[in-house]
Amino acid sequence: MRKHSPQRTLLALAASLLLAACATQHVAGPATQPLDAAALGSSIQPQAVSSNWWRKVPDTTLQQLIDKALAGNPGLAQADARLRSARASSEQVASSDGLHINGSADFTRERISNYANLPSFMTGVWTNLTTVGVDLSYRFDFWGKTRAQLAASRGQAHAATLEADDARHWLAWTVSSQYLEWRSAQESRQLLQDDLQLARQQLAQAQQKLNSGLSAADELAQYRAQLAEAEERLQRSSMREAQASHALAALTAQPQSAIDQLPPARLPDWNIDLPQLSTGQLGLRADILAARERVEASAENVKAAKADFYPDVHIDALGAFSSNELSTLFNYGARYIHLAPAITLPIFSNGALDARLDARTAEYDYAVASYNQTLLAAIRDTADRSSSLQVLQQAEKAAAANLQARSDAARSVQGRVKAGLAAPSLGLAEQRRLLQARSATLDTHTQRLQAQAALLRALGSLPADKE
Repeated sequence: MRKHSPQRTLLALAASLLLAACATQHVAGPATQPLDAAALGSSIQPQAVSSNWWRKVPDTTLQQLIDKALAGNPGLAQADARLRSARASSEQVASSDGLHINGSADFTRERISNYANLPSFMTGVWTNLTTVGVDLSYRFDFWGKTRAQLAASRGQAHAATLEADDARHWLAWTVSSQYLEWRSAQESRQLLQDDLQLARQQLAQAQQKLNSGLSAADELAQYRAQLAEAEERLQRSSMREAQASHALAALTAQPQSAIDQLPPARLPDWNIDLPQLSTGQLGLRADILAARERVEASAENVKAAKADFYPDVHIDALGAFSSNELSTLFNYGARYIHLAPAITLPIFSNGALDARLDARTAEYDYAVASYNQTLLAAIRDTADRSSSLQVLQQAEKAAAANLQARSDAARSVQGRVKAGLAAPSLGLAEQRRLLQARSATLDTHTQRLQAQAALLRALGSLPADKE
């Protein structure tokens, strides 16, 4: 038996490494880097936004609608399917390396041709061969390729989890926004119906005055125009209510009749203690965390692509019993052993390895750019929403003050009308002004609630694994 010296073994190993080094990299590194969220904002201590923030809204109907939407919306089903797919891909990558064991058993019966190039006693006869064995294979991850692929796959799975959380938060915000629009339209419709009745009374009074010769025809025309405007506003409010109702039915995957049968209620008056604006808070947004996970996953894919430039080492082995007679199948002499270690050297790939690495590097740059864009857009959106909410809070106070002044004026005019000191037409006009002030207050209140919900959306929910 010929023996190999340690020197020859080391020489062979050195030659292998030298050959592997022939596949050199000719790809530039990443062109972009992720932005530092902390460096873009203030040092205010961030506060988490609960992913179930709507539980704090004193409106059970809204809570039930959001729960139904989260339970049956097709968009969430798609997000969950993507999540399961990402997790399955991660498990598949995890199983690609390491030890694989497979069992096998086969039986072969064949007839040897009379004209085969074999001794005569072996031709023209039937032969049987039974084989039972176990084959093993093991791939060594010396250069960390599989570890990098596994880290990338797990990162993509985590990103899918975060995106599913963000989809749930988006759905809750959308349902709440449409619900506020629906309730506001219902209240607005009632106010506009009252205004329409007053406009009809004004027109009737103008008609009486014209018939009595106490007014001109142009005054009657003005009241007719005002009545037409009141009817148009009522129709628009009804259309707005119907559209919001249809949106709620679609978002909650319910028939329209289920929304129409909901009990009437006033627009909820709620304030949520919103966290202070900071990039630390935005760093908890599920979509930003997901974008960051994809950056890190892309970086791992770059590592895996670089590992392709190094040798691939694996070993295959087979242990079996093989015999033409079942009675001797498991005899010691029927054993069959096969051992095949192998090394694959990427000496020349005609640019394929460089192209793969270049593609992975480009994917990393794209992921970084997407993360930076998501972060900057979130900062701007949150600042805009916060400013809008502050302005609307002041506007709501001004509208409330105006409504109070109009209420006082309406009571004063009504008192004068009852005392015979003012014409009834003045009372109707003042009542319409009061209704207009109520409508303006309702609109401002709705806008403030919508801005509050939008700011909650902009700040983002705390992902489920961080609550």
